[in-house]
Amino acid sequence: MKVIYLHHSGFIVQLNNNTLIFDDITNIQPQFLRKGRQNYFFASHSHHDHFAQRIFSYGTDFNATYILSDDIPPKGGSNVFYVSPYQTKHFEDPKCGVVDIETYGSTDLGVSFLVKAEGKIIFHAGDLNWWDWDPETRPDIDPKVEEEDYKAEIDSLVQKYPDGAIDLAFVPVDSRLGHSAFKAAEYFIDTLHPKVLAPMHFWDHYDIGHELQNKVFGKGTQICDITRRNELIYED
Repeated sequence: MKVIYLHHSGFIVQLNNNTLIFDDITNIQPQFLRKGRQNYFFASHSHHDHFAQRIFSYGTDFNATYILSDDIPPKGGSNVFYVSPYQTKHFEDPKCGVVDIETYGSTDLGVSFLVKAEGKIIFHAGDLNWWDWDPETRPDIDPKVEEEDYKAEIDSLVQKYPDGAIDLAFVPVDSRLGHSAFKAAEYFIDTLHPKVLAPMHFWDHYDIGHELQNKVFGKGTQICDITRRNELIYED
């Protein structure tokens, strides 16, 4: 498995036979998509920092399947599938094998994704985050409700996936939240203990990843070090 950071919340996960592309808003370099493989494009919701129409341009040259949150404006095609929270999708290809998808909720808009393929379990949170905003700047948001909603969604994962079962997780670490930026990732690690976690939703504020590494040091989850766009951040 290889993991490439695209930008913000966008990542590519290359497995042996399948490629998973999450929340891409960039122009993907040609070497990252592979002909003769199944290429699955995921978009967690319609916000401009998670979805861009350009992802449809890859379908003409690559064997592309699109799994999109149903708040995204519809586009026809037999390879485009729209999902809402708490649904499942099953894909099976004679050459590339089985890809199973479960959707979970969000604390903002759209869905989060759990993908099982080639013996790996991968979670992409989308905008599922512990949005602990400063009440003075966002008085419209109740911090207690945000905490309860986030924890409830993560706890629903625990009911199905035991400690350490998730191989790779992409979780928001948003610098706009200040010291609260790490709460979602810390709770995810303390609750589910994924083998590897990649921080996301930080635009180009790469230092925040190093801060997360320091906060969770010794907890057994490897934190991906991200320093630039189009970077290989993990390989096993």
